[in-house]
Amino acid sequence: MSPFRPWTRRDLLRCGLSAAAGLTTPRAMLGLLGAASATAAHAAFTDYKALVCIFLHGGNDGYNLLVPYDSTRYNRYKAARTNLALTRSELLPLAPPLLSFDLYGLHPAMPELQKLYNNDRLAFIINAGTLLAPVTKDEVLAGRNLPPRLYSHNDQQDCWVSSRPDATQRQGWGGRLADLLVSANANSRVSMNISLSGNNLFQTGATSVPYSMSAGGVPSFRALTNASARTALYRQLLAQAEAAQAFERTSSRLVSRSIDLGMEISTALAGVPEPGTEFPADNGLASQLKMVARMIAARETLGLSRQVFYVTIGGFDLHDNQLEAHPALLARLSQAMSAFYSATVELGVADAVTTFTASDFGRTTTSNGDGSDHAWGSIHCALGGAVKGGRIYGDYPDLTLNGPQDVGEGRIIPTTSVEQYGATMLRWFGASESEIDVIFPHLSRFATRGLGFV
Repeated sequence: MSPFRPWTRRDLLRCGLSAAAGLTTPRAMLGLLGAASATAAHAAFTDYKALVCIFLHGGNDGYNLLVPYDSTRYNRYKAARTNLALTRSELLPLAPPLLSFDLYGLHPAMPELQKLYNNDRLAFIINAGTLLAPVTKDEVLAGRNLPPRLYSHNDQQDCWVSSRPDATQRQGWGGRLADLLVSANANSRVSMNISLSGNNLFQTGATSVPYSMSAGGVPSFRALTNASARTALYRQLLAQAEAAQAFERTSSRLVSRSIDLGMEISTALAGVPEPGTEFPADNGLASQLKMVARMIAARETLGLSRQVFYVTIGGFDLHDNQLEAHPALLARLSQAMSAFYSATVELGVADAVTTFTASDFGRTTTSNGDGSDHAWGSIHCALGGAVKGGRIYGDYPDLTLNGPQDVGEGRIIPTTSVEQYGATMLRWFGASESEIDVIFPHLSRFATRGLGFV
């Protein structure tokens, strides 16, 4: 559209819809209506808590993130990994887990996480993955009791964030959480779920949807400002739509709400100072987490006592060049998580914010020559003041090739389910046991309902 010709009514409507889409996704705009009419399930909480999901796109190689350090298990690791194995001398030693003689070393690119672990602020969740139920090696080899399309990026991402791979409705467990706790926040206009990485399944529920923004803040349409004549004219057009057909009337209401919500959030962010904590430059994940910290700082202005954030970092699908590329990715992850934790300390909410990682799947322990291939179980971490850190949760697998947990080429069967991982955090977040059963309907298939790391 040329800026040198007069705007038509169609131009204004089209640009208004574009502005609304920049503030939220189309489904998110519908969610603004759904959230307002949802039945209250919770009185407003008197405290504040937030969950921050860091999704590692591509399938992180968890068994090079945390490596057995004692000689016997390290030698099994080295035999399985061949040219992908890290040398024992370069591993960053971790304080021995409580009541355990097992020793572990962290990838050398992650000294920040080493410090957080040794200071009891970081915990590792071992051999976690997508499961319909506990499964044996014989069942896997026979193709029974498996998540659908195992080892597929898109499908396993969906399984991870939905934990209901056999359901027809596309909902994430973060979205179902927000459906049930929608009345926890005094301000129902702002979604409990905030995404710094666009629309996503994890935060999408039956009625709740994520509010999408960028690391730079709320996207805006520069032709519309609070004081401009163009904005006033556009508002008049939206008001006229109240007398139009149902579709146009609904569309105008959604656009108006989206614009108002964007202005509300922008105003709240303008009222909080930049974090004093220094976030690393040229680090996209760190930029996202810096904005998360700013949104947390604005929580009281926005009337929010419960929030769930979604951020991402990509590049982990390392079929080749793994020894060169993986350290850089892990360094960015470690530096960003450390800076974010420091920001929560600065804000006085370190005990109220739990950050956790997720990924498509793990990688094969075997090398394909220059990298690793798609596998299953992997290693994740949780960070925060409420985390019972300095510990390992779950059972580190026997990495012996063709061993009891290897179903081929070093693909390790998970022994910790996404349900157990997620339920542990949602219980801390404030969800009741009955609500957790709704969010994770397969949880009852596992021996324990949680892992106890928070």
